[in-house]
Amino acid sequence: MGAIDRIRHAYRPDPPAPHVSDPEAARRTYAHWRVRMFLAFFLGYALLYFGRKNISTALPALSDDLGYSNTELGLIGSSLYVTYGLGKFLNGILADRANVRLFLATGLIVSGLLNLVFGSLSSLWALALVWGCNGWFQSMGFPPIARGMTLWFPSHGKATRWAWWTCSHQAGTAAVMALTAWTLAWGGWRWCFLLPGIICIVAGMAALPAMADTPESKGVPRADAFPGREEGDPADYRATLVRRVLLNRNLWIIGLADLLVYLVRFGTLDWTTKFLKEVKGYDAETAALRASIMPLFGVLGVLVSGWTCDAAFRGRYRVVVATCFACLALSIWGFHDVGPGHPLLDLALMASIGFFVEGPQSILGAVAAVDAGGSARVAAAAAGLVGILSYVGATASGVGTGAAIDSFGWSGAFWLWGGCAAAGFLLCALVWRER
Repeated sequence: MGAIDRIRHAYRPDPPAPHVSDPEAARRTYAHWRVRMFLAFFLGYALLYFGRKNISTALPALSDDLGYSNTELGLIGSSLYVTYGLGKFLNGILADRANVRLFLATGLIVSGLLNLVFGSLSSLWALALVWGCNGWFQSMGFPPIARGMTLWFPSHGKATRWAWWTCSHQAGTAAVMALTAWTLAWGGWRWCFLLPGIICIVAGMAALPAMADTPESKGVPRADAFPGREEGDPADYRATLVRRVLLNRNLWIIGLADLLVYLVRFGTLDWTTKFLKEVKGYDAETAALRASIMPLFGVLGVLVSGWTCDAAFRGRYRVVVATCFACLALSIWGFHDVGPGHPLLDLALMASIGFFVEGPQSILGAVAAVDAGGSARVAAAAAGLVGILSYVGATASGVGTGAAIDSFGWSGAFWLWGGCAAAGFLLCALVWRER
């Protein structure tokens, strides 16, 4: 057996358990494992953010210690976005036929190890290489979650359910920014990677006994997330992938909109701490703590957007996303135009940016992508295609923002972010045609 065959064998889905025939016992099995899997998906993804958003707080201190320019810092950050975007699609194809539990645990453990390595390096190219490798294993987190959410949960209320899960993004970001701000004060920038790395390794080891794979592995049938939409016979996976993912016009439009969201989202998250320090006059620790208001209010934006899609628009996402894009553009330009000496107004505008950027991100990259794919068989691949496009935007946010600052000052960064938000509004309003 070759190496690839051994890996495929190791990550094969768990075998079906004996069928639970008693309806009451099946109901209890579903209730138990749905709560357990949702918590595992939420906490696992939140802790994955400990292994990649820690760089946001560390950037100013890393720059001061090692003497790198904004463009060089952007190169390090963008190396993760390139590999994460590629990995999100390719790992999505693999995760559609792999073990949910093992896939997620592997991403956590290896990402934690790579953070330990990153925290011991100083060379620009070594830092970029290791951070890029980290991006690949970070990309092993979302695909098995997308697959698991379609297998374990039914279709009704899916936008609200996905919104609650998407809060893991903001919870993880806010927690790691607060943790690393405290770590930076006593241990320096290297401990911003060493401590989160240890946390990721422990979380990955805990996920193995805590999670299940498919409902069949616990003796109950899969939840029908796409009623009436599956093929009548077991069609070839590749044919389904091409038809429902690669040639799906709506999925590409969703991906392009998510590209713009990610450019703004990661641009503001990664660079706001530095902007507050250099332009607004805050010290590094205070700037990091104040910037954490963006993901905190992002949680509220995610929940409001998900509830609005289900309750007011019956699963139609375009109007909600377009409205968020328009408000996001206004918030970005307002934050730039307010000068130093207005701490409360700074907080309000950063909260507004977080609120309006996280709502579209949660809708486009999760429920809209999976729903546009229209099949549980390609749920991870559909999310992966949108993911690879979104991380083209994330990559541009690193190098693009750094180059814009070096060439045009901070005004260049804000015009880049505001222009992307305006372009996203036009894309949703004029191009996206929902069924």
